[in-house]
Amino acid sequence: MKSIGADGKRLAAGEREMISLMGARIGEGDVPEKLVVAPWGEVESKSGAFVVDQEGGEEAVAAFVAHGTDLPIDYEHQTLGGVYASPTGAAPAAGWIKGLEVVAGEGLVASVTWTDRARELLSAKAYRYLSPVVLLRKSDRKVVAIHSVALTNKPAIVGMAAIVNHASADVAGELDVELAALRERLCVDDESDMATVLAAACARIGELEDSSQAKEIDALIERAMADGKLSPAQRGWAERLAHADRALFDEWLQHAPVVVALGRLVSTERSGSIKSVEKAVAHRARQEYQACKALWGLTSEEAFVADALKHRIN
Repeated sequence: MKSIGADGKRLAAGEREMISLMGARIGEGDVPEKLVVAPWGEVESKSGAFVVDQEGGEEAVAAFVAHGTDLPIDYEHQTLGGVYASPTGAAPAAGWIKGLEVVAGEGLVASVTWTDRARELLSAKAYRYLSPVVLLRKSDRKVVAIHSVALTNKPAIVGMAAIVNHASADVAGELDVELAALRERLCVDDESDMATVLAAACARIGELEDSSQAKEIDALIERAMADGKLSPAQRGWAERLAHADRALFDEWLQHAPVVVALGRLVSTERSGSIKSVEKAVAHRARQEYQACKALWGLTSEEAFVADALKHRIN
């Protein structure tokens, strides 16, 4: 992979090519909140054509989402450093890309928030053009990621032109290294594209969340049993409820009375008959059912009492 500089020199950089290109001219009137940062279709540049289409655009959007943070809009590519660095080394943001979408027929469209200073400069027409830094997939020269965007006054070719500037090749290599590490960690094929890697990562996150939730529910049930709110025979029911409707389980847990300790108290009444024990268990079960509205939609009172009698502690 090569990165093409303003002087035409090619820099080694892994599997992708990073270029800076001239995007749309910033329109007249109000400072726009949405901008086309990479135009649709095949675009000619000084270093050859590149392509923005649905497939590459979706990969660029997926990369933006995976990045997890807003992308900067700077002045004259100062965040790239090197020959673009300001005399002081500062690289203030002019704005931030908060969202990215691919729009058929238009291109990659960014939702933007501007700093107050940038708004003043744009309103005064001190800056007129955008210059995105993009990653191209070398095999088909499709735009597959947006690195950053700059405000610039470098002249544009007619229309949605692309001007190739010097860009740091290291970022492309870093992205490839990170993707390779993710592929290995997620046990996906070495040739998997970014969308596949992201899908695998989301699935793994889902598994971890499920495991964490299961541990949390298990701990709550253990505590409920220790507090006497739940008998061992009711554990399976409580687990099913917690996984099916956590809010309903939490409501039940909050209002459930202590029943197991009561059962042990009844069992110590050695002089009482079996019928009196059953009567006491049934009475307590009815009290519990009537006190916990969460149970009403799950089972009838008679069924709940019958279950309590079946599993009473002797």
